[in-house]
Amino acid sequence: MNIQSDLNSNQKSLDFLLLMENYQGSYTKAIKRDPQVSSLNYKDCSQALFTKQIYYGDTYLKAFSDQGYNVQQIVPTCVPLQYKWAVENGVWVPPQWSDKSYLQWYWRRFLKNNPEPWAINKILTEQIKEWRPKFLWIFSGVPITKKQLQEWRNYVKHIILWWACPLNMGIPYSHFDLILSGIPNLAKYFQIRGFNAAHMPHAFDQRILQKVSLPTEKIPKVGFIGSLSESHLERILFLDQLSRQVDIDFYGSGVDLLSKDNPLRQNYHHSVWGEELYKTYASYLIVIHKNIGIAGRSFSAKRLFEATGMGTCVVTEASDDTRELFKPDEEIVTFSSLEECVEKIKYLLNNPQKAIEIGKKAQQRTLSEHTYANRVQELTSHLKDFELWD
Repeated sequence: MNIQSDLNSNQKSLDFLLLMENYQGSYTKAIKRDPQVSSLNYKDCSQALFTKQIYYGDTYLKAFSDQGYNVQQIVPTCVPLQYKWAVENGVWVPPQWSDKSYLQWYWRRFLKNNPEPWAINKILTEQIKEWRPKFLWIFSGVPITKKQLQEWRNYVKHIILWWACPLNMGIPYSHFDLILSGIPNLAKYFQIRGFNAAHMPHAFDQRILQKVSLPTEKIPKVGFIGSLSESHLERILFLDQLSRQVDIDFYGSGVDLLSKDNPLRQNYHHSVWGEELYKTYASYLIVIHKNIGIAGRSFSAKRLFEATGMGTCVVTEASDDTRELFKPDEEIVTFSSLEECVEKIKYLLNNPQKAIEIGKKAQQRTLSEHTYANRVQELTSHLKDFELWD
C-alpha cells in the first residue's frame, strides 16, 4: 500500500501535514549510506525512508490513512530529501556545494544568513503553500520561529505542536493552537500558562511484529537502549550506579559521556534504528528505563511502548501516571530507589519465566490500548475538545 499520497496531485483537501524530526540525523544518514535509496525521486525516496521505521517512520501516516484522513509527512531538516523536492518542483535553492566554509562566508556577508537554514525554510514554506493542510502538526526537534508560524498561517487552518523533550526558550509555544505532550508535567506547564495543551502518550506500531522475527530464547541480561546527553545527567548517574551491581548491555548514543571506569563502556554495542531497534528490544529478558529530568514522576518515554510492544519485561521508575497505562508489577515492573531496582532485576533474572509472563501481559495491553491508531483517535478528540475540529 502506498500510504503517502501522490506528491504531484492537488493537495488542497489535505487534512494533516506532519513535520517530523530528523532525530540525530537518522534520516540523512539512511539516505547517505544507501545509494539505491539516494538515487530515487522524492516520492519514492521518502516512502523508502519512512517504511524503514526510523524514529516514527510511517506510523502516523498509516494510522491517519487507515482512518480515512488525507495526510502527508515532511522531514524539514533532511537536506538531501528536501533538495530532491525542490529540484523536482522548480524551487531554486543554493546548490549543496554552498555549504563549503568559504562559500558560506560570502553568503553570510552579502545575504546576512546561512545558506542551509535559508534553503530549508524556503523549501518547507513552498511545500506548505502547495499542500495547504487543515492541520499542520509540528514535532519536537523541528526548528521553528515565530516569523515562520506567522507566514504559514496564510496557508493552513490550524497549527499544533508535539513536544516531548526539555523546553527550548527559542520555540514560540504561545503561537500554537494546541500543544500535545507525552510528558504530563509539560502538558501541565503549558496549561498553567494559559495555552491549549493536553497529555497524549507515545505508542507502538503493531506492524513491527510482522516484520521482525522474535527470538526463540531471550538474552538473560538487562538491556538499555537509548540516548545519553547533557540533558540526561540523572539517567547517566543512575545507570552508572546500577551497572556496577547489575550487568547491562548498552545500545545508543552518548557513550563518551560515561566515566572511563563505567561498566557500560565495556558493554557498549552501537546505536540501533528501525527494525534492528525492535529486534534488540525483543532479544532481552529485561529492558531498563530511567526518565529524563523534565519528565519528573511520569511514564513518558517512547521506549516504554516500543519495548512492551515487543513483549519485553520493562523495569522503570514508579510514576504518578503508571496505573493509567499499565498495571505495576503485573504488566510492568516499577521501582522507587536504586536498591529496589537492583532487588527486582535480580529476582527477575533468577526467575526468567516471571519476566517473560510480565512482558507478554504488557504486550497485550500495548496492542489493545497503546497503538498509533489509538493515538489518532485521541488526537481528534483533543481537537474537538478545544473546538479546533470543523
